[in-house]
This record gives sequence, structure tokens and C-alpha cells, in this order.
Amino acid sequence: MGQYVVVENEGRYCFNLCASNGHILMSSIIFPSKDECLHGIECVRASAADAEIEDSTVDAFVREPSPKFRIYEDFDGHYFFRFITQDAGDIARSHTYEHKESLLRRIERTRAECDSSLAADEN
Repeated sequence: MGQYVVVENEGRYCFNLCASNGHILMSSIIFPSKDECLHGIECVRASAADAEIEDSTVDAFVREPSPKFRIYEDFDGHYFFRFITQDAGDIARSHTYEHKESLLRRIERTRAECDSSLAADEN
């Protein structure tokens, strides 16, 4: 099982969902407080396993209700997703991948690891 790692920088917080192999599955937006960051983790835990995939890289794509993984293509032709929850909105994104198939595997891994525990504080 993976883990959520909370990172603090100058009083602001974000989290990374790390897979059991240590790779970062997705990184969150910046939150103004640790409590809001922890709430973001709870939103992911509660909704990522069953979230639909919305592929905005295809013509006439179907808009899915939140929660969802929305796939994007950047100017370099690489793919990434944003995870959008019903409560918190656009909350996290993945790294970029050269092939959409790799990104789709990362989404499946994220679904499988979303109920991971919070890493112990390193302080």
C-alpha cells in the first residue's frame, strides 16, 4: 500500500500520493492550512476509487460528473490528468507521460492506492 505525504513550506501545505513503489501518483494543489490539506486527502480517499475518466484529448469528449480524472495533452504531446472532486474541485494532478496508455495505467494505480494511509510526520 502507498501513502500520502504532506509537505509544508512557509505555512502552506500540499500532499503527494505515493505508490507502494515510491513513485508519486499525483500531487495536490497548495492549501493554506494543514487541516484543509488533510480534508483534500479525505476527498481523494472517498472518491478516487470509483471516479470516471474524462478524456479531453478526443474530439467531442463526454463530460463526466465529478469526481473524475480529466486527461489533458500539453503542447509537447505529453499526457497528464487532473483529479477533480465534487467537494474540493480540481485538487491534484499527475506528472506527464509520453504515451496515453502509460497515463491510463497511472490512473488505475491511483484508484488502487487512493485509500492509503497518511505517512508519519517527519518532525
